[in-house]
Amino acid sequence: MSDDTTDLDATLTEIHARAAKVQAELTRIRGTGTAANGTITAIVDSGGRLRDLKLPTNVARLGTELSDLILQATAAAEEDAQNQAAQALRPLTSDERVQNGLNAIRKDLKTLNSAPKPRTEEEFQAADDAYYQRMNRNGWNYSL
Repeated sequence: MSDDTTDLDATLTEIHARAAKVQAELTRIRGTGTAANGTITAIVDSGGRLRDLKLPTNVARLGTELSDLILQATAAAEEDAQNQAAQALRPLTSDERVQNGLNAIRKDLKTLNSAPKPRTEEEFQAADDAYYQRMNRNGWNYSL
């Protein structure tokens, strides 16, 4: 095996191990947010999915404010989880080799996603006319 291949294999193994650690950290993340002076607590995972909601026993006293307070606590929990996730991802996002790879992928995806503009009916008609004119000029030879 050449040195370049060995280096590439070692780099990929290292990045893969780092990614596995990051993935494990992401699954453990729990963001916490509170509202109403801490009487309402929301807990979300790294993806922002609500995992727990703690309400006071006398929740009825909050009346119509309850839904807004739950949303406030959940939004704070999501922000906390996002901050933790950004920190957990730092070993990958700060690696220049990973950044270079991601930039190359983004460039390729941008090229692939730049679909051509759909043709108008007039453009289709003009293309058909040009095809038939060319065939009439050059002959309609078919090989079977």
